Amino acid sequence: MHPTFHTSFVAFLKHFNETFDYFECHEVLEDYWKEFSPRHKNHALTAFILLATSMYHWRRGNLTGATKTMKTSIKRMELTKDSPFFNDLNYQRLIENMNVALQLITSSQKFQAFSIEITNPALQSRVKELQLETNESLHFLIHKHMLRDRSEILEERNREKKKRDDLLN
Repeated sequence: MHPTFHTSFVAFLKHFNETFDYFECHEVLEDYWKEFSPRHKNHALTAFILLATSMYHWRRGNLTGATKTMKTSIKRMELTKDSPFFNDLNYQRLIENMNVALQLITSSQKFQAFSIEITNPALQSRVKELQLETNESLHFLIHKHMLRDRSEILEERNREKKKRDDLLN
């Protein structure tokens, strides 16, 4: 299976292009990246993760964070432009849209979403067919990192802390 057809990448595209849930974009790709290429920061997946992070910051009005992450995302995309993750996308248009977004961010312009153009009809169909919950309010999407249920994250942190404590004792 081509890596862009992985469920997580398909979900990333669906969230980015249709639900505009950039927080979820980050979450699904971070899990995929850890599975696909753990700890390799100069990877195409990290460029997409940073893109989603930048869009999330920009929509929230964090222009400093949006600028920094967009610049890093563009650099990583350029470093990894031969990655198979760009095979089914219009890479040139994506870079153009990111550069326009960076100009808008640095000139303190209002948030403007853009889409990642999918050039492979089979991938486009997969994205279109994927059913995701989309009933979240704009307020929730903008402030999701503060409003979401964090119980699983806190439980995982406690498990990891216990493992470290057990190793030290």
